Formats: sequence, structure tokens, C-alpha cells
Amino acid sequence: MMILGTSFGMAFYLLQVVSGESGYAQNGDFDDAELDDYPFSCYSQLEVDGSQHLLTCTFDDPDVNSTNLEFEICGALLDVKCLTFNKLQEMYFIKTKKFLLIGNSEICVKLKEKKITCKEMNIVKIVKPEAPFDIRVIYREGANDFLVTFNTSHLQKKYVKELLHEVAYRQEKHENDWMHLNLSSTKLALLQRKLQPDAIYEIKVRSIPKPDYFEGFWSEWSPSFHFRTPEITELNLLCGPISLIIRRLWNNCARNQKK
Repeated sequence: MMILGTSFGMAFYLLQVVSGESGYAQNGDFDDAELDDYPFSCYSQLEVDGSQHLLTCTFDDPDVNSTNLEFEICGALLDVKCLTFNKLQEMYFIKTKKFLLIGNSEICVKLKEKKITCKEMNIVKIVKPEAPFDIRVIYREGANDFLVTFNTSHLQKKYVKELLHEVAYRQEKHENDWMHLNLSSTKLALLQRKLQPDAIYEIKVRSIPKPDYFEGFWSEWSPSFHFRTPEITELNLLCGPISLIIRRLWNNCARNQKK
């Protein structure tokens, strides 16, 4: 019995030792002996507030317990070696003028000054543009088309001025039947004959850096804009060709006068 009791005592002691090394301390905090890997993603937005740039990181797992976790960036910074992120709910961010925009930085998840997982990133290669806005659609009866225009804050920026845009539109009653167009300007024409008459359409746009020095991800979608196509009548069918003939005659006359 003495031997059996001693064996149980040793087994209980070993269990306590193993439990202490399992990654959790008795107070419920993480133990330094074993730490989970915390995958994360980041994106940058340049000149969001004057000359200040924004860097945002989030954990890939939205359910991760981030109570005691911090983010830190080191390298490719002006006048400082490292910067610590601010935290807003489950999002970590830095707004600063200190990004050099040249070279790679190391971004790390930290727990009590210990680095858990790190990634090397270049701020100019993870750019997510600000979403386009002020999308408008104007029907041009003479041209039998719809002029689509929108705005983007990047037109006034020093960096990331060159963008590619994706315009998506659909007939409102066809929820998943989106049509997509890619362009580099902030306006395009949708031909009336390619749209259904007397129908309501939804249109939206998003942007991505034009691959060059700056690269990155698609922006969020702009707020949607809705427009209605005109009803086709016999008068429309008659006036359409007539207006086209008149425009052609007018253009011919103008060219002849120049000669």
C-alpha cells in the first residue's frame, strides 16, 4: 500500500507539472511556455487625414480572445524604431506620418512583450483605397444612353492616384445577376439598348490600386445608386432614328463649313 500510495502521489505531481506547461497559468493568463499562433491580416490607407497614413490589422479568426494581445510595427519608420497599435474593439490601427513608404516592416502580435507571431510587410503593397462615392446616373435621350459618373478622394491625393475601378450593376429584381465593367476613368456610358425598358437598376463601384509602385486590395463598395430606364413607346421608336439622322446631318454641315 505504501508503494501504491507513493506511485499515485508521483502521478499527481507529474500531472500538475504538465498542466503548468500546457499554456495557461493558474490565474487564467497565457503562459510563456506555449503560445498559439495568431494569423492576422493588415491593410494600409494613405493620406486619410492630410498627410497621415492609416494601418489597420485584424485577426483572421474573429472569435480569438484578444484581451491581452498587442500589435507592434518595427522598421521602415521615420525617427522611431517601433510603434504600438491602438485598439478599437477587435481592430488594431495606427494613424501616423512616420511610415517611410520605402522598404519592409515587421508587424508582430505580442503578449506581455513576447512576440507570438510576426509578418514582414511593405506598406505600399497592402493598400486598400477609400471607397468611391457620389455615384450618379443621367439619362441622355439624344444619345440613347446613361452617363454614369462617380468620385474618389484619390483624385486629390499625392500617393495612390492611379486606380482601377469595377462597376457592377443589375436589374433590381434580379438579385444575383450582376454585370461587371472595369475602367480607369470615373465615368462611363451604358447603352440604353443593353438595358431592359421601364426597369429599376442598382449600380455601385469599387476601386483597387493600379499595379505599379502601389499595390493592394479592393476598396469597399460605394453606396448603391438606383435609376429607372424609360418606357419604350412608338414615339420613342420613331424619334430615335430621326434624332440620329438629324445629328448626322448637323455634323456633316459643320464639317462642310470648316472646309
